[in-house]
Amino acid sequence: MERLKNGFLIWIQDVKNWYRGVLAALIYILIADLLFGNMCPMVLVFGYPCPACGLTRAGLSLLAFHPDVALLFNPMIYPIAAVMIYAVGCRYIMQCKCRGIIPMIVMISIGLMVLYCYRMKYQFPSNPPMVYNSRNLIAYLKKR
Repeated sequence: MERLKNGFLIWIQDVKNWYRGVLAALIYILIADLLFGNMCPMVLVFGYPCPACGLTRAGLSLLAFHPDVALLFNPMIYPIAAVMIYAVGCRYIMQCKCRGIIPMIVMISIGLMVLYCYRMKYQFPSNPPMVYNSRNLIAYLKKR
């Protein structure tokens, strides 16, 4: 019980330390989504999907207990979720260092890039979320 109490205190301290950044990210997401209908900077600037395309929808699908839908949006949500659970467990429950987290993040990043290349070759531009968005900054500047 003491460990959970300490973990909660660590979480409170983390919230105090990081709330400005989280708040700024949430404001950006809200404004970008309301104004442009998309929050991805790569899509907003270039119109092309990014390597992380579909991860937000995949994560929300996973949280809503729709693992099959999450898999379609972006299958990399599974290793990302596993690493997040591991990190949260280490930080707040076990209260120890997350050993091996950097190699895990590197492997996920490589996996995202490999999947991106595959999706751009075989799914772009016909399968959402791998579609071109013509409402982007570069297209707008070219028209001027």
